[in-house]
Amino acid sequence: MQPVFIMLRSKTLIVGALMLLTSFSISAQKRFRPSLNLSGADQETWNFGVLFGNYPNSTADFLENYTVRFSLERTLIPRFDLRLEPGIILKKINLSAPAMPNTEIQLPVLLKYSANRIENINPFIIAGYQMGYLMQTVSAPLTHYIETGLGFDFYLKKSKAGLHLRVQHDLSGGRQSSAIFIGISVETRDGWKLYRQ
Repeated sequence: MQPVFIMLRSKTLIVGALMLLTSFSISAQKRFRPSLNLSGADQETWNFGVLFGNYPNSTADFLENYTVRFSLERTLIPRFDLRLEPGIILKKINLSAPAMPNTEIQLPVLLKYSANRIENINPFIIAGYQMGYLMQTVSAPLTHYIETGLGFDFYLKKSKAGLHLRVQHDLSGGRQSSAIFIGISVETRDGWKLYRQ
């Protein structure tokens, strides 16, 4: 009878020790885990922001291919967003020999899929269609692209910062078939709601 009692007692001690270690581990994780910024941002319906970018080209003049876009994002289902990014791109500007810049108005319509958030970082992929209008071009002013890419959203205290790497495939013909777009975005979820927190 005594060995059975000793065995039960040793099992109780082991279980108690494991529970104690688990509680210490959980409390340590809570203590040293970085705080989650914008914890409710992914549940909001709307996302507004601005995106700055460039199409790198070693032969381009200063500020050529510089892009500014505004972003309007609507959550469709969890992790999937519909995204509009109206903006402009400066096709030709040379500060040493000023000339009328050839400006293109862009209207991308994109779908964005966000992966599981890891602390304050969230990777995503994005793809869709973009139409462009060349303002100084009389013949064939419309351009059509397929845009695909990936990036990371960084959750800050009051907003999100995103790093974008995208590839555009020209569907219009007669021009450069593809181009790389590198951009940085700053966004906020659901207007002023987060700024009131």
